[in-house]
Amino acid sequence: MKNCLKILMVIQVFSCYNIYGVALQEKKTNTIPSRPHVNYRIDGSPVSENIGPKSIIFIIADGTGIGQYSLSYYANGDFAPARFDHVGLVATHPNDGQCGTTCKRVTDSAASGTALSSGQKTYNGAIGVDNDTLSVKTMLEWAEEKHMATGLVATSSVTHATPASFAAHVDYRKKEWQIAEQFAETDIDVILGGGKSFWPDELIAEYENRGGQFIDKINAELNPEKRILGLFSDGSLPTVHEGRTPTTTQMAEMALNKLEQNPNGFFVMIEESQVDWGGHANSAEYIQGEMASLNELINYTLDYQANHPEVLVVLTADHECGGVAVHDGKDSDLDIRFTSDYHTANFVPIWATGPGAEVFDAFMDNTEIGKQLIEYVKNR
Repeated sequence: MKNCLKILMVIQVFSCYNIYGVALQEKKTNTIPSRPHVNYRIDGSPVSENIGPKSIIFIIADGTGIGQYSLSYYANGDFAPARFDHVGLVATHPNDGQCGTTCKRVTDSAASGTALSSGQKTYNGAIGVDNDTLSVKTMLEWAEEKHMATGLVATSSVTHATPASFAAHVDYRKKEWQIAEQFAETDIDVILGGGKSFWPDELIAEYENRGGQFIDKINAELNPEKRILGLFSDGSLPTVHEGRTPTTTQMAEMALNKLEQNPNGFFVMIEESQVDWGGHANSAEYIQGEMASLNELINYTLDYQANHPEVLVVLTADHECGGVAVHDGKDSDLDIRFTSDYHTANFVPIWATGPGAEVFDAFMDNTEIGKQLIEYVKNR
């Protein structure tokens, strides 16, 4: 009888291992060869006055992939992305190396920001330049050429990689002083976020001499005739859990109130910057707070779009960060796990509502987003 019990126990152990794919003496590796990939294109609809948007709200949730959205769905109650009419998937790899030898699949925010802003791939670290460090024209610059109002909003420093990729051209993202100097020379109507430390007093004076107004509080009285530079902290804005002031939605509201005055329409990029930093920190609490902020922002912008049906709202991410996965914990808690403290090559979603939104019902390369939005701006 004892021998039978031992045999049954051994069988049970082996069956458990087999259930979970861990056979004894199995040799395995998690490094597999890469193959050349396809940069999938979307079938963009013909642009006409009937389907093209007059204005564009482009939201970038930095570092936000399926795992972050899953976390928010189960932890934050209201799931605002469900309100979008169209959804697709996006590949985010940069243009680093040759796919047969040194190809990189994991992007940084500069390369992906440039792909989104210009429709062109580039190397990690590049801000608004191609692989040869030559400037590429961004959708914000196209919008200015079409006499649209323009804006940039971020919860990081306004000179950080993603916002910088829409209005600056430098060979390396860490040159934030140089990026600020380029921003000061632009005609962007609204710039809101953090990063006062990169704007010395003389640069702010130069900005004001060129017809701008500098503010450091969200409730400041605005001159309707002037462009706005709002820098609300020396570095990035506080996290949501620290009590962020101003909120992303408050900045978005200020920006839209200003930009909508232009009869030619507007383009604004709003970055929920710090979801990415929650992934770097492997902090589920950090991510939860930033995703709650994103929920609020989505609800606000989609309410705005409902009252302004000529506006296209697009939400995507530059990349995923952390390799986030949601598991069951004790007592119905969520057990959030991470595969990395850096970015991953995981696909990210794209969501859209408004005129022309249906073209984003697809799997696409991230450059296709930039190309399509530029076409909407150019042909409006």
